[in-house]
Amino acid sequence: MSFGIQTTQRRSLVEQVEGELRDALIEGRLEPGTRLVTRDLAETLGTSITPVREALVRLVASGALRAEPAQSFRVPRLTEGELIELAQIRKAVEGLAAREAAQKITAPEIAQMRVLLAEYIAARGKDDPHHALRCNRQFRFALYECAKMPHLQQVIETLWLKSGPGFNYLFPQHHNDFTGHRNYEDLIKALEAADGEAANLAICHAIEDGSDVVLRAMRAMEAATASAS
Repeated sequence: MSFGIQTTQRRSLVEQVEGELRDALIEGRLEPGTRLVTRDLAETLGTSITPVREALVRLVASGALRAEPAQSFRVPRLTEGELIELAQIRKAVEGLAAREAAQKITAPEIAQMRVLLAEYIAARGKDDPHHALRCNRQFRFALYECAKMPHLQQVIETLWLKSGPGFNYLFPQHHNDFTGHRNYEDLIKALEAADGEAANLAICHAIEDGSDVVLRAMRAMEAATASAS
């Protein structure tokens, strides 16, 4: 009995650590190329090394992190081709969720999404990109929950684990051509009209616009690095 309790406690701690890391990846709080050292991360989280290592290994298995020597891990830097592929897959999967949500969403849920959209727009006007990214995630996953398809939502979360670090490139604020909020306004109109195809289109446009900003930022960084060398 004692052994079982200890195992449950350890599993719970591993899941807590993994949850913290998953949130950081999905919300873009861990930039591409970030190196994660097991010991340092354990000190930051206030826990022992073992649950941190287990959580990191789980994320390696899901493709969200890469293992490196000396008990360290790294957030992958995806290639342009990988980002384009992920965007294509996300449009298919998240578009499906948007279509389903348009048929199932309730008036109170639409009202809550309007609140979340207002919070996101306000956050983009402040000098706190991580808060804005968190608000963006809350808005999008509120939509996906309305699809009432938990397995589909798990697939979406896995895709965001891989795409999320690149969301850092959506900021700073001088990317004023990013039209996510306008796409979101179109989305809410589609939800109010129970128009699944329009909801799908709005989400696809949001993914396309965000991907374009990320790709341009990546190309600019690569060009700057090449010129410096």
